[in-house]
Amino acid sequence: MTQRFYGKFSVQSVFENNASSVRCCDETRGRHAWRLPTAAKIALAAACTLGLAACVTPQERHAMDQNQCFGFGFEPGTDAFAECMMGLHQDRAAAEAASGRYWQAQRAEQNRRSEAKRDFYKVMSLQRSGDTRFPVCSASSDGGMDHRTMTWFGPNCRAR
Repeated sequence: MTQRFYGKFSVQSVFENNASSVRCCDETRGRHAWRLPTAAKIALAAACTLGLAACVTPQERHAMDQNQCFGFGFEPGTDAFAECMMGLHQDRAAAEAASGRYWQAQRAEQNRRSEAKRDFYKVMSLQRSGDTRFPVCSASSDGGMDHRTMTWFGPNCRAR
C-alpha cells in the first residue's frame, strides 16, 4: 500500500499497480485534476438529480399538473380539465396533511417516551434518597429538575 500526499490530504493506494479509485493526473502542469471512477460519477449525478427534483416551484408544479391532465386526454379550458387539476391539487394537499399528522404523532410519541423516562428517573432518585452509594443529583444530571419540589433527579443519582 502506497501513500501519496497532495496538499494537506493523503490518498492511499491499495493495489499493486497503484490503480487507486481516485487518481491524480495532469501533475506536470502543477494542477491536480481528480478522476473519479464511472460508478462514482453516476452516483454523484443521481444524488444531485434527486436533490434538485425536490425543488419545484409552484409554477413548475402547475405546469406538470397541466401536462399530466393533458396526458390523461382532457382538453385545456374544459370543465373536465379543471376538475382534473383540482383533483391533483386536492390529492397533493391530502398527502401533505397525512405526512404532517404522521410527523406530529412521531413527535408526540417521542415526547411521551422522554416524559416517561424522566418520571422513572424521578422515582428512582427519590427512592435512593438515603443511599450514600449514589451521588447527589445536580444540574449536570441527565434527568432534570422537579419543579414542584425544586429537587434534581437523574438516572444514577439520589435526591437530596
